[in-house]
Amino acid sequence: MAKHNFYNQKDNKLGHTKTNSLEFLNGMRAIAALYILVSHFWYQIWPAASPPIGYHQRPTGLTLFFTSWLYYGHFAVVVFIVLSGFCLMLPVVQGNGRLPYKTLEFLKRRGRRLLPPYYFSLIFSLLLIWLFIGSKTGSQWDITLPVTLFGIISNILMLEDFIGVTQINYVFWSLAVFWQLYLCFPFFVVSWNRLGGLGTTVCTALISYMIILSLEFFHIKEIPPQYIILVFTFVLGMLGATIVFSQERAYQSIYKWFPWKIFTIILSILIILFSYIWGFDNMENNLGFIDTLVALATLSLIISMSSPRPNLVRNIFETSPLVFIGSFSYSLYLIHAPLIQLIWLYVLHPLGLGKVSEFIGLVFLGTFPILVISYVFFLYFEKPFLNKPKVLR
Repeated sequence: MAKHNFYNQKDNKLGHTKTNSLEFLNGMRAIAALYILVSHFWYQIWPAASPPIGYHQRPTGLTLFFTSWLYYGHFAVVVFIVLSGFCLMLPVVQGNGRLPYKTLEFLKRRGRRLLPPYYFSLIFSLLLIWLFIGSKTGSQWDITLPVTLFGIISNILMLEDFIGVTQINYVFWSLAVFWQLYLCFPFFVVSWNRLGGLGTTVCTALISYMIILSLEFFHIKEIPPQYIILVFTFVLGMLGATIVFSQERAYQSIYKWFPWKIFTIILSILIILFSYIWGFDNMENNLGFIDTLVALATLSLIISMSSPRPNLVRNIFETSPLVFIGSFSYSLYLIHAPLIQLIWLYVLHPLGLGKVSEFIGLVFLGTFPILVISYVFFLYFEKPFLNKPKVLR
């Protein structure tokens, strides 16, 4: 993954310099990917999906008290989407509101970046299902089985989020969302130039919540509200890049004077409080609202770390191990789920351990080999398709 080290701007009017290194973004990707990994370790032992797809299991007692935070792996997907909107918008801001490439060339480059690793991971998952993990075992992996022709076609066309198919690999729904957001990105840029960044963000929020409220009013359960709100979270990422790097005085004032660190802390506390007060079931029913808070917290955190002022959190995110893991976080995200099932089924489950011991075993025995295999996958099936960044001057 290319280093974000070519954005360096000075705001002569307001007298502050914006950071010329965005390596902390890779650190954020690493934290999000690792959180998803451990969260899926948790789900592997206590599959939370409701019957008939899953088993609706949860730990109890002290195990629930100490591990319940792993239930919310979905929040990390929101973080990834905000980061994606932020990074895609950077060259647009640098290019005075224009895409760095023509629309078709932009989509071609996005497709080259996203699709080949995705399809290789699709083949990888199908091979593992065919050879090793194609039978139901009472784990979270069961929601991907059985694999049908319809499921294969929906995954090839990247329509899992619309059709509601979880076959082959249960993380693939989010890749479909990413691709659809990429298809919409040129239209968001047009809106940015006509309505402005704030106008586009407000309109997207209003439309998203109007759709969510309409779905709730008409009791339409087939379309999860969190899918709708992800469009808004993507636009929030675009707004973050505009606030940090735009030369317009309004955005520069917002960047400099808004208390981003305090806002991040407040939002984080609210997320924890709502998660605790509502619990798992009510949280599922209010994911659209909570996802908005997570997206705003992510946006605020990114902006606060974009300042050249000393920042302990940014220093942590820029540590070499996190930046390294972040560089292949896409590959890690793509293939970790079938690897979890493979390790659990053939290494841990035959030992006859209890659920808590199996979870601990996955964390300590599964993390390193999954990281190694994901990095090898990155070298052969992702790195060759990385786009070289276009430096705008």
